[in-house]
Amino acid sequence: MSTHTTRTPNGKVVIVTGAAQGIGAAIAERLARDGFDIVIADLKSADTKAAAVAKECEAAGARVAVIPVDVRSEEDVTALVAGAVEKLGRVDVMVANAGIGPPVDFLETTTKTMNDLWEINIRGVMYCYQAAARQMIKQGGGGRLIAASSVAGLSGFPQLGMYSASKFAVRGMNQCAAAELGKHGITCNTYNPGVVQTDMWTELDKFYSGKAGGPDGSALAAQAAANPLGRNTNPTEVANAVSFLAGPDAAYISGASLCISGGMQMH
Repeated sequence: MSTHTTRTPNGKVVIVTGAAQGIGAAIAERLARDGFDIVIADLKSADTKAAAVAKECEAAGARVAVIPVDVRSEEDVTALVAGAVEKLGRVDVMVANAGIGPPVDFLETTTKTMNDLWEINIRGVMYCYQAAARQMIKQGGGGRLIAASSVAGLSGFPQLGMYSASKFAVRGMNQCAAAELGKHGITCNTYNPGVVQTDMWTELDKFYSGKAGGPDGSALAAQAAANPLGRNTNPTEVANAVSFLAGPDAAYISGASLCISGGMQMH
């Protein structure tokens, strides 16, 4: 629940994919408090969770639309942007947050794992960037494209080989988009979180803890102990960074990768 009690509407609309839980939910709720109207986009199967996030955003004073989307589908993403315009009037910020991170040893990585990561983590971001940028250009006035990368997109991580590759690809695509879309007043940036206390990292912890022969929670504890700040981060701190990238103070930042890792990764 938000502790913020004041909100100044800014007349802008943001789409957040993967917004039904975890980092995406925290981003949607933070941007609602910042003054944005919010499109919560996630899989149809996440409707119940999406409705709960929508309630939080509405309680903050935002106009909210919930639009199901599978980012693997270009048609879905095109319909998402069209639906945002129909329901809320425009699109000013796209936060391409949806992603997966299955852990697997390099020698056991399958074509299916590679394809799943490509379709969701890379192609999904491309579709979101393209559809949102087309709408921003049509509107005039510029916009913000923001995508989820990772510290694994800055340096390769064991058992996350293809995930790391996908997140490196997101950064490369973002830089190219920044170079091409700047003439339209559109900035493009990624946020690169470290170890975040989410359901995804709960599953990664089970995997890494098991490989090390330790109990559940031991891998997360080891990551926290090794971090220069002595702890892992949480979705709220990641959302704070996205708030900056979406806000007026980041107007001249484009093609950048903002690392949110407590110093575990230097970039």
